[in-house]
Amino acid sequence: MKKTMLAFLAVGLLIATPSCKKGENDPFLSLKSRKARIAGDWSITGFDYTNTFTQADGDNGSNTGVLNGDVITFTNTFTSGGTTVTSTSTTTINDASYTFTKEGTYTAVWNTTTVDVQTNNGFTTTTTDVEKNTTTGDWSFIGKQKKTYKNKERIVLNALKTVSSSQTTDVTVDDSGTFPTITNVGDLDEWENNYASGEESEVWELDMLKGKEMVAKIMTSNSGSQSTTPDGGSTTTVQNDVSESTTTITFTKNK
Repeated sequence: MKKTMLAFLAVGLLIATPSCKKGENDPFLSLKSRKARIAGDWSITGFDYTNTFTQADGDNGSNTGVLNGDVITFTNTFTSGGTTVTSTSTTTINDASYTFTKEGTYTAVWNTTTVDVQTNNGFTTTTTDVEKNTTTGDWSFIGKQKKTYKNKERIVLNALKTVSSSQTTDVTVDDSGTFPTITNVGDLDEWENNYASGEESEVWELDMLKGKEMVAKIMTSNSGSQSTTPDGGSTTTVQNDVSESTTTITFTKNK
């Protein structure tokens, strides 16, 4: 009798478990559905961006961005004619959060302060750009793609409205101390954009979806060629620019 009862409870537990492993780092089993796990307020606690590109003329470069604390450090390299130029900038995250509902809507907030320092001819200019962005829209799971993705392993976010603002301040200092510091506060630009469903969208691969942690990957790739055949002439083929990027974002659910 005891063995029968234990077997019955085990089967009942499996029936009550509505979700199993989808993403590579998902828990094997979860008592919450994937929709229930996504629903809630999330803060961005990790950000890792990598982009590489090669132009049709052979020039190439890379861009990276890594979050440490609340600061993303971007490093950009560009190689042309055998000469490589590297520059860096920092972006402080003032607010980076997503809210998902079970009804299929979301709100994303991305408020940042970016500081860029440039030195030229004995003068150092510090440019500070304060940006605020709020996006609202709808989200849904994407079905299975044979041999590539499982059912509900990915989600699509369709932006329906964005409200944004930006203001830039330049401070130029004479490194020799001869001339006074010049501060230029730019205009405060504000705008609102509305979109049709599907016009502005992005796909996330959910590498991990736990009760309190989520890891999403956003990947892009672009390559190809262009051919021209004049009347009675031979075909000329030119390779287009090639680029690949991967953004990995780690979210922690707020209590």
